[in-house]
Amino acid sequence: IDPALKEKAQIKDASDVAAEHFKARLWDPVVGKRAREYLLGRGVTEDVARAFGLGWAPLAWTELADKLRERGLIAAAEKAGLVSPRQRGDGHYDMFRGRLIIPIRSPEGRTIAFGGRLLEGDDGPKYLNSRESKLYNKSETLYGLDQARDEVRRKKSVVLCEGYFDCIGLHQAGVKHAVALCSTALTPGHMAVLARAEAK
Repeated sequence: IDPALKEKAQIKDASDVAAEHFKARLWDPVVGKRAREYLLGRGVTEDVARAFGLGWAPLAWTELADKLRERGLIAAAEKAGLVSPRQRGDGHYDMFRGRLIIPIRSPEGRTIAFGGRLLEGDDGPKYLNSRESKLYNKSETLYGLDQARDEVRRKKSVVLCEGYFDCIGLHQAGVKHAVALCSTALTPGHMAVLARAEAK
Protein backbone atom coordinates (compact mmCIF):
# COMPACT_ATOMS: atom_id res chain seq x y z
CA ILE A 1 0.00 0.00 0.00
CA ASP A 2 1.18 3.51 -0.86
CA PRO A 3 2.59 5.15 2.35
CA ALA A 4 0.79 8.46 1.59
CA LEU A 5 -2.55 6.65 1.18
CA LYS A 6 -1.92 4.68 4.37
CA GLU A 7 -1.16 7.90 6.28
CA LYS A 8 -4.31 9.54 4.92
CA ALA A 9 -6.42 6.53 5.95
CA GLN A 10 -4.93 6.56 9.47
CA ILE A 11 -5.58 10.32 9.85
CA LYS A 12 -9.18 9.65 8.77
CA ASP A 13 -9.51 6.92 11.40
CA ALA A 14 -7.98 9.14 14.12
CA SER A 15 -10.34 12.00 13.16
CA ASP A 16 -13.34 9.64 13.33
CA VAL A 17 -12.34 8.41 16.80
CA ALA A 18 -11.87 12.02 17.96
CA ALA A 19 -15.22 13.18 16.52
CA GLU A 20 -17.10 10.38 18.31
CA HIS A 21 -15.19 11.03 21.54
CA PHE A 22 -15.96 14.78 21.51
CA LYS A 23 -19.65 14.18 20.73
CA ALA A 24 -19.97 11.67 23.57
CA ARG A 25 -18.41 14.17 26.00
CA LEU A 26 -20.78 16.98 24.93
CA TRP A 27 -23.90 14.86 25.48
CA ASP A 28 -22.66 13.31 28.72
CA PRO A 29 -25.13 14.71 31.30
CA VAL A 30 -22.39 15.83 33.71
CA VAL A 31 -19.22 16.31 31.65
CA GLY A 32 -20.82 18.34 28.84
CA LYS A 33 -22.98 20.65 30.98
CA ARG A 34 -20.81 23.77 30.59
CA ALA A 35 -20.61 23.39 26.79
CA ARG A 36 -24.35 22.72 26.43
CA GLU A 37 -25.10 25.86 28.47
CA TYR A 38 -22.83 27.86 26.16
CA LEU A 39 -24.70 26.55 23.09
CA LEU A 40 -28.02 27.37 24.71
CA GLY A 41 -26.75 30.89 25.40
CA ARG A 42 -25.88 31.26 21.72
CA GLY A 43 -29.34 30.04 20.75
CA VAL A 44 -28.11 26.79 19.15
CA THR A 45 -30.76 24.07 19.42
CA GLU A 46 -29.91 20.47 20.24
CA ASP A 47 -31.04 19.33 16.77
CA VAL A 48 -28.69 21.77 15.04
CA ALA A 49 -25.81 20.96 17.44
CA ARG A 50 -26.26 17.26 16.62
CA ALA A 51 -26.57 17.90 12.86
CA PHE A 52 -23.25 19.76 12.87
CA GLY A 53 -21.67 17.08 15.09
CA LEU A 54 -20.60 19.54 17.79
CA GLY A 55 -18.60 18.18 20.71
CA TRP A 56 -16.73 19.00 23.90
CA ALA A 57 -13.10 18.56 24.94
CA PRO A 58 -12.99 18.70 28.76
CA LEU A 59 -10.06 20.17 30.67
CA ALA A 60 -8.24 16.83 30.65
CA TRP A 61 -4.70 16.25 29.53
CA THR A 62 -4.77 12.78 27.99
CA GLU A 63 -8.39 11.65 27.65
CA LEU A 64 -8.31 11.54 23.84
CA ALA A 65 -4.60 10.64 23.59
CA ASP A 66 -5.18 7.52 25.74
CA LYS A 67 -8.07 6.43 23.50
CA LEU A 68 -6.04 6.99 20.32
CA ARG A 69 -3.02 5.14 21.73
CA GLU A 70 -5.21 2.12 22.54
CA ARG A 71 -6.31 2.07 18.88
CA GLY A 72 -2.75 2.39 17.54
CA LEU A 73 -3.51 5.79 16.05
CA ILE A 74 -1.31 8.09 18.13
CA ALA A 75 1.16 8.88 15.29
CA ALA A 76 -1.69 9.72 12.90
CA ALA A 77 -3.36 11.83 15.59
CA GLU A 78 -0.14 13.80 16.00
CA LYS A 79 -0.03 14.46 12.23
CA ALA A 80 -3.66 15.64 12.42
CA GLY A 81 -2.82 18.03 15.28
CA LEU A 82 -5.08 16.24 17.78
CA VAL A 83 -2.27 15.41 20.20
CA SER A 84 1.24 16.68 20.84
CA PRO A 85 4.27 14.86 22.29
CA ARG A 86 5.17 15.72 25.86
CA GLN A 87 8.29 17.88 26.14
CA ARG A 88 9.57 15.79 29.03
CA GLY A 89 9.18 12.06 29.24
CA ASP A 90 7.09 9.80 27.05
CA GLY A 91 3.55 10.08 25.85
CA HIS A 92 1.27 12.68 24.31
CA TYR A 93 -1.24 15.22 25.57
CA ASP A 94 -4.51 16.44 24.03
CA MET A 95 -4.31 19.64 21.97
CA PHE A 96 -7.99 20.51 22.50
CA ARG A 97 -8.81 21.08 26.19
CA GLY A 98 -11.65 23.08 27.74
CA ARG A 99 -13.06 23.76 24.26
CA LEU A 100 -16.34 23.42 22.44
CA ILE A 101 -15.46 21.34 19.38
CA ILE A 102 -16.61 22.14 15.86
CA PRO A 103 -15.83 19.29 13.44
CA ILE A 104 -14.79 20.46 9.97
CA ARG A 105 -16.09 18.03 7.37
CA SER A 106 -15.54 17.26 3.72
CA PRO A 107 -18.48 17.97 1.36
CA GLU A 108 -19.31 14.25 1.70
CA GLY A 109 -19.61 14.61 5.49
CA ARG A 110 -16.34 13.00 6.60
CA THR A 111 -14.60 14.71 9.54
CA ILE A 112 -11.24 16.06 8.30
CA ALA A 113 -10.28 18.60 11.01
CA PHE A 114 -11.56 20.44 14.08
CA GLY A 115 -12.04 23.94 15.42
CA GLY A 116 -12.21 24.52 19.17
CA ARG A 117 -13.76 27.49 21.01
CA LEU A 118 -12.16 28.05 24.43
CA LEU A 119 -14.73 27.85 27.26
CA GLU A 120 -12.71 26.72 30.30
CA GLY A 121 -9.18 27.47 31.43
CA ASP A 122 -6.98 30.12 29.86
CA ASP A 123 -4.79 27.90 27.75
CA GLY A 124 -4.20 29.47 24.35
CA PRO A 125 -6.22 31.43 21.80
CA LYS A 126 -10.00 31.88 21.77
CA TYR A 127 -10.19 29.64 18.69
CA LEU A 128 -7.79 26.78 18.02
CA ASN A 129 -7.89 24.98 14.67
CA SER A 130 -6.40 21.71 13.52
CA ARG A 131 -3.19 22.03 11.57
CA GLU A 132 -3.29 21.21 7.89
CA SER A 133 -2.75 17.54 7.02
CA LYS A 134 -3.00 15.13 4.11
CA LEU A 135 -6.75 15.33 4.75
CA TYR A 136 -7.27 19.03 5.45
CA ASN A 137 -6.28 22.05 3.38
CA LYS A 138 -8.02 25.17 4.68
CA SER A 139 -7.71 27.02 1.36
CA GLU A 140 -9.82 24.28 -0.24
CA THR A 141 -12.29 23.67 2.60
CA LEU A 142 -15.61 25.39 3.23
CA TYR A 143 -17.16 24.81 6.64
CA GLY A 144 -20.75 23.56 6.55
CA LEU A 145 -20.74 22.49 2.90
CA ASP A 146 -21.69 18.94 3.94
CA GLN A 147 -24.91 20.40 5.41
CA ALA A 148 -25.44 22.99 2.66
CA ARG A 149 -24.65 20.88 -0.42
CA ASP A 150 -28.19 19.93 -1.48
CA GLU A 151 -29.52 23.46 -0.96
CA VAL A 152 -26.56 25.00 -2.84
CA ARG A 153 -27.30 22.68 -5.75
CA ARG A 154 -31.01 23.53 -5.63
CA LYS A 155 -30.50 27.31 -5.42
CA LYS A 156 -27.35 27.39 -7.60
CA SER A 157 -25.98 29.91 -5.11
CA VAL A 158 -24.24 30.07 -1.75
CA VAL A 159 -24.15 32.44 1.23
CA LEU A 160 -20.54 32.89 2.37
CA CYS A 161 -19.96 33.93 5.95
CA GLU A 162 -16.96 34.33 8.21
CA GLY A 163 -17.18 32.09 11.26
CA TYR A 164 -18.42 28.67 12.29
CA PHE A 165 -21.20 30.05 14.45
CA ASP A 166 -22.35 32.51 11.75
CA CYS A 167 -22.82 29.50 9.48
CA ILE A 168 -24.57 27.40 12.16
CA GLY A 169 -26.84 30.34 13.06
CA LEU A 170 -27.83 30.90 9.42
CA HIS A 171 -28.71 27.22 8.99
CA GLN A 172 -30.81 27.35 12.14
CA ALA A 173 -32.59 30.44 10.77
CA GLY A 174 -33.43 28.54 7.58
CA VAL A 175 -30.61 29.78 5.34
CA LYS A 176 -29.56 26.26 4.42
CA HIS A 177 -27.06 27.22 1.69
CA ALA A 178 -24.67 29.05 4.04
CA VAL A 179 -21.01 28.04 4.34
CA ALA A 180 -18.04 29.61 6.13
CA LEU A 181 -14.40 30.09 5.22
CA CYS A 182 -11.81 28.18 7.27
CA SER A 183 -9.17 30.71 6.17
CA THR A 184 -9.08 34.50 6.05
CA ALA A 185 -9.44 34.85 2.27
CA LEU A 186 -11.50 33.32 -0.53
CA THR A 187 -9.11 31.31 -2.71
CA PRO A 188 -9.21 29.73 -6.18
CA GLY A 189 -9.43 26.41 -4.29
CA HIS A 190 -12.67 27.53 -2.63
CA MET A 191 -14.05 28.67 -5.99
CA ALA A 192 -13.31 25.25 -7.47
CA VAL A 193 -15.12 23.57 -4.55
CA LEU A 194 -18.13 25.86 -5.08
CA ALA A 195 -18.13 25.15 -8.82
CA ARG A 196 -18.22 21.41 -8.07
CA ALA A 197 -21.15 22.07 -5.71
CA GLU A 198 -22.89 23.80 -8.68
CA ALA A 199 -22.95 27.28 -7.15
CA LYS A 200 -22.99 29.88 -9.92
